[in-house]
Amino acid sequence: MKRTNNGTILITAPGGGIGKEITRKLLEDDFKVIGLGGKGSQNFVNELKGKGHNIDFINCDYYTKDSMLDAISQAKKLTEKINGFIHLAGGSLISKPIDEISFDEYQSVMSLNLDSAFLLGRETYKWMKKTGGGNIVLFGSTTGFRPSLKKLPYGVAKAGIHAMTGFFAKEGSEYNIITNTIAPGYVLTERHVQDIEKKAEKTGQSYDSLLEKINSKNPLKQTLLPKDIYQLVKLLITTKHIQGQIIKIDSGQILS
Repeated sequence: MKRTNNGTILITAPGGGIGKEITRKLLEDDFKVIGLGGKGSQNFVNELKGKGHNIDFINCDYYTKDSMLDAISQAKKLTEKINGFIHLAGGSLISKPIDEISFDEYQSVMSLNLDSAFLLGRETYKWMKKTGGGNIVLFGSTTGFRPSLKKLPYGVAKAGIHAMTGFFAKEGSEYNIITNTIAPGYVLTERHVQDIEKKAEKTGQSYDSLLEKINSKNPLKQTLLPKDIYQLVKLLITTKHIQGQIIKIDSGQILS
């Protein structure tokens, strides 16, 4: 397999629901990829590397400052420059009414989503500042725009990422650092497929009917897939003119 590449991309959670497809597509488009994450991502990356793909992996605990700082240090040993950073790590973790959310639970969601975005974003920003610039793509959520029941910590964390985007973009412009955020709606990942299959088995409803109910929540009545997210990722990881934007990709769900 050819080893030339269109640049080096650092990505968190390469083995996640959206991350798998983005990582595969980046490799197909001849980017070198360095993945940061846990064991699930490591297994996925090892599988790709075993097939000859231009990808490396670094263990990273998104809850631990020292682990994240060490991961960036290790990445610098693998490459002098990164052209892009994609921060996919995150998750809602809990689904509870406000009065049942403990402070520890709240902090855990904030750490995974917002704190990791800041710390890893800051470190890659510093790296890019010294090497001529680059593109940062963060991941928010439509939940950061419109409240969802039982998702307060997640929505607050994602709204924080939306706000952070502008600061990174404004200060980074002087150094040719471009920062934008993608805010997806409901994306049909492998985990969501499994959830629907379990519900279908439990309730006796068909998979297709359950998926149709989910799709009915967006005006286009369409299923948003990880591969659809990549089209926007590729644009933002290579753009020289889109700056400081939070771009929704949700089949119009937020309009409902």
